[in-house]
Amino acid sequence: MILARLQALAVECGESLRPGASEAEVVTLAAECIALFGAAPPRAFLWLLRATDGFEANGLRVFGTGGLVEHNQAVREPGGLDEHLVLAEGSSARYAVHLPTGEPHELGIVPTDLLAVNPSLTSLLTAAVDAQS
Repeated sequence: MILARLQALAVECGESLRPGASEAEVVTLAAECIALFGAAPPRAFLWLLRATDGFEANGLRVFGTGGLVEHNQAVREPGGLDEHLVLAEGSSARYAVHLPTGEPHELGIVPTDLLAVNPSLTSLLTAAVDAQS
């Protein structure tokens, strides 16, 4: 479902989806996240990366294997996001997983206040697409 929503947003913006990540890239990303942040991205997110290795259109950026770790290291520097793994970012919100609970959280950009707890990763990423459409 989320892949179809990303595809629709890409078409609307005159973009195309990126090719999917290889299995080796996904495994490496999961291992890096575990080593650095104590948890791997959710399985559903890793599945999404296998279909499209990141996404960028209309202000929405879903981090792929080439940027997820680096972005999370950068946003942890100022503090406030130590318990989150940011999977996507829009112009007004960050879309992350709360590492201690596994809950999908929608966070403000500045400050990083909790805006919403979503029932699933799909609903979190759908909120990200809807905010940019």
